[in-house]
Amino acid sequence: MIPGIEYLAIPLGYILWLIYGVIRNYFVSIFLFTLVVRAATFPLSLKSQKMQADRAKLAPRLERLQKKYGQDKKKFQEKQMALYEKEGVSLTGGCLPTIVQMVVLFGIIAVIYSPLTHLSRIPEKVIGASLTAVAQKTEKGEDDKDIEIADTNKLPAKIRTGVYKELNLLKVLKPNESEIIKSIDQLSAADRKNISGKKYFERMEHVSRDFNFFGKSLLDSPWSEKQFAGINILWLIPLLSWLTAFASSYISMKFMKQTQAGQDQPGQGCQNNTMLLVMPLFSLFITFTVPGGVGIYWISSNIIAVGQSIILNRIYNPAKIRAQAEVEYQERRRRKLEDKKRLAEARARENAELNALNQAEGTNKGSKKKTGAKKPPATKQEKPEPPGDEGTSQEE
Repeated sequence: MIPGIEYLAIPLGYILWLIYGVIRNYFVSIFLFTLVVRAATFPLSLKSQKMQADRAKLAPRLERLQKKYGQDKKKFQEKQMALYEKEGVSLTGGCLPTIVQMVVLFGIIAVIYSPLTHLSRIPEKVIGASLTAVAQKTEKGEDDKDIEIADTNKLPAKIRTGVYKELNLLKVLKPNESEIIKSIDQLSAADRKNISGKKYFERMEHVSRDFNFFGKSLLDSPWSEKQFAGINILWLIPLLSWLTAFASSYISMKFMKQTQAGQDQPGQGCQNNTMLLVMPLFSLFITFTVPGGVGIYWISSNIIAVGQSIILNRIYNPAKIRAQAEVEYQERRRRKLEDKKRLAEARARENAELNALNQAEGTNKGSKKKTGAKKPPATKQEKPEPPGDEGTSQEE
């Protein structure tokens, strides 16, 4: 378990305790608890989904860049980053919500692993005293050799650090009833909050009964030697875990493909197959080896994850956003072509008008030159003729 995650488990544990106080059924409470936590982190999931949708919106433009610069990967990456920066889309913006959700997930698992602490609100010292009593009895060889709690060199300090310590304690309550009650009663009144060992033991028994599953205990793993004698009802838990994990991976991958731009890159198909097939198979294997109660949580989480993916993609559907972006791009392109056409027509008209004007001016200039050559001499100033006989006789 991640160091310090138990501090996150404290508020989550109170949520589970409140739900359990109303429902009084462990597994229904686990499902509702998971649902409440998922709802609380839904805004983070919605933010991450929006960022995926923003990338899907740019997919058509990225495809054109890839066709144009596909042979020059460096140039394509430069153009791609420039496009993301221009549109304000971050490639790593969805990481923070994912990290927060993963941390919360580990907190939830810490709560699931500690039902006595978070469900029954039993003090840590009371649980520690009970574990010590069981360990001491096991060390004397008076208990079942198959009890997993004895696998830590029978040292109470190491037992208290085990991940499954509380689940293991619930497995061996009845055979160790007297030792557990006696060990709790030996604590000071303050440490056990003035509650008798008998009362604490009854709380533990109530939680233990909630782990009954068609005659089997969900405190055991489906593949444990104690339970394994062929196929049993506990095998249903890993199978359901695998089926729900496959459904969750399939739906997530289906929606993820809608956000990808361009053709699948080399090796991407193999990666998708790994996500779709190998991860659910890994979940199947792990669920066979952990207590059945943990498997129930994983099934609940997978079911809720499927529903959440569907809801998120109804709000921000990458396929619809990409299709709308393609329509908008084509519309912008059509308008741009129309603007170019109108501009070309306007320029053609201007050129035609200018040519017509130049021709008119040229005609006017030619007419003026022609008219000026035929003007009568009277309009010109003539030099006076010298006086002669004709002039004299005329004046006379």
